[in-house]
Amino acid sequence: MSVPKQQSTRGAKIVTEGVDNFSNRRSTTLNDYRLGNILWAGRGRSHMTEKATRPIRSDETLLAILEALEERTTPSVSDVATYAGVSKSTAHNHLSTLREHGYVVDGERGYELSLRFLELGESVRMNTEIYEVARPHADELSRETGLLVNISVEDRGKGVYLYRTRGDDRIRLSTRAGEVHELHCTATGKAILAHLPERRVESILDRHGLPKRSENTITDRETLRSELTEIRERGYSVDDEEYGQGLRCVGVPVLNGDDAVIGALSASGPATEVVGERLTTELPTRLKRVRNRIELNLRDY
Repeated sequence: MSVPKQQSTRGAKIVTEGVDNFSNRRSTTLNDYRLGNILWAGRGRSHMTEKATRPIRSDETLLAILEALEERTTPSVSDVATYAGVSKSTAHNHLSTLREHGYVVDGERGYELSLRFLELGESVRMNTEIYEVARPHADELSRETGLLVNISVEDRGKGVYLYRTRGDDRIRLSTRAGEVHELHCTATGKAILAHLPERRVESILDRHGLPKRSENTITDRETLRSELTEIRERGYSVDDEEYGQGLRCVGVPVLNGDDAVIGALSASGPATEVVGERLTTELPTRLKRVRNRIELNLRDY
């Protein structure tokens, strides 16, 4: 992809992913990432998760129940049972056990996840190699640029935002940590892909494909390979409204002491503002400078 030098003629409307009907999600939910946002965000494993050879049915039921609680607002026992595909008595037994151990709250309107999951998620995030070191630098960069700055890692072939900070409240972009995104259509994702071993990249593409998020999304493997080569050569990636119309983003990879990619840093903003020299020079330079500081701290010289 050639880095755009002209201002986009498209508007600044941000496209968000549609939400499927709750009852239609049960068939795919055990392979989904929503609960994983809480528990697995940012582990940065270098391999794809292998499918269990002998899955434990009760574990799958428990996970489905937790996902039901995440999907719905204070669902009833009947709602949870329908989602998980189990009887009401089975759902009630699981919910009672979760409540006893502090993972579920039984409120006046129904069941909901407790803040215990926030504690677990924060523990996972703090244990990542990049988060604690990169966070203050992300905050500083966001204040300087007025843009949304993201710290992302790869997990199970997708990207997970560990931290997001917005420098200008006029730009109403999500700052929710734990959100999962495709790698091929985001600046952080492409920066990571460009520095992973080729076999790993192919494994990710085999598993997840190249789903189309906007008119600009790369959906051809050969085109993506050329883009990744270009990213390695120039040292930064660009999401040119590929994730969502009206949103443009610049990213750089973050490497550890062994020169293995452990995450990426990016700055996002309206496509009408991230243009010209700001796109091709200013933001790449700022991001590389911040990345260098992060990597020095990671190496602990």
